[in-house]
Amino acid sequence: MRLWRKNKSLIYTLLPPQNPASSAGLSYTLGMGGIAVMAALITTVTGALLMFYYEPTLQGAYPSLVFIDSVVYLGRFTRALHYWAAQAMVVAVVIHTARIVFTGGYRPPRDVNWFIGLGLLLVTLVWNFSGYALRYDAGSIWALLVGTNLLKELPVVGSTLYVLIVGGQTLGPATILRFYAWHVFALTLLGLGGIGYHLWRVRVDGGLSRPDWTAGQVRRFVPPETILFRELITGLVLTAGLVLLSTFAPPRLGPPADLNRVSGEVVQAPWFFLAIQWLLRYFSPLWAGWLIPLAGLVLLAVLPLVDRRGPGRGRWFARERWLPQVAFGGLLVLIVILSLLELWQGG
Repeated sequence: MRLWRKNKSLIYTLLPPQNPASSAGLSYTLGMGGIAVMAALITTVTGALLMFYYEPTLQGAYPSLVFIDSVVYLGRFTRALHYWAAQAMVVAVVIHTARIVFTGGYRPPRDVNWFIGLGLLLVTLVWNFSGYALRYDAGSIWALLVGTNLLKELPVVGSTLYVLIVGGQTLGPATILRFYAWHVFALTLLGLGGIGYHLWRVRVDGGLSRPDWTAGQVRRFVPPETILFRELITGLVLTAGLVLLSTFAPPRLGPPADLNRVSGEVVQAPWFFLAIQWLLRYFSPLWAGWLIPLAGLVLLAVLPLVDRRGPGRGRWFARERWLPQVAFGGLLVLIVILSLLELWQGG
């Protein structure tokens, strides 16, 4: 009977049947993959509840959020849980990406899944940004204005892409509806579908990355139930933390947005785009908004191409792989420094 339940379970189907013991502990994975999945599910469920009251129009977006916060039963808590779960998902995906780099988990045969993971990182950031724009308060309207204007900087396709995403030549009545559709349908489909495929690829690639076994070494494995139990525990801890944050630190709405008064205000990007906002102070929009970030993304994408063989796979901070670790660590430190500089200058 137990075997039958496993064969019928989608979760067991996604989990690798054999998991190396050296790579199955939380000290190796940090539980960030499971935390990212749990945060995505919480964000999706709470977002579906908010859809019953949110009105995706210029006139109704902000008042509907005020109504949710002040009138709807548990509305403020639900919106806060949606917000904090989305932030946790960004943090978890970034830390998960860092873990893959510092343990060499991007090497073949896991290089394809590495590219999928980078795509999920981009989807997570845009997914979060689109939700931030749907608040339609004074802070988010500036982020929306600056972010969408960066689309125009793209050569050849910029103007067409701007109209496709914004719904016109300028921000207007169609903008909120377009972003709402992108947020609740297109990006949700890409995010959840990508997560499912990403998990399935872990199984196809033979489970979590591990050090190469030597001749005569005893190969130890842990069953899928152990992995599932550990991920469940981390998910419960995450949920408890999100409930506490949502109860005692709900996100505040700023004053309502006004498209007719968009001068003289302080531009404030979401925290995960603060580094780009700092770059926009000193570089052209094309360089700050596209070329420099894309250069960082290309650096991550080529890691499996330049670091394919040799020792150091499946071990934290292996000396044999110091160059990609230093490059990635330097990129992370730079992003943090620029973000802090932007907070200091903007504040």
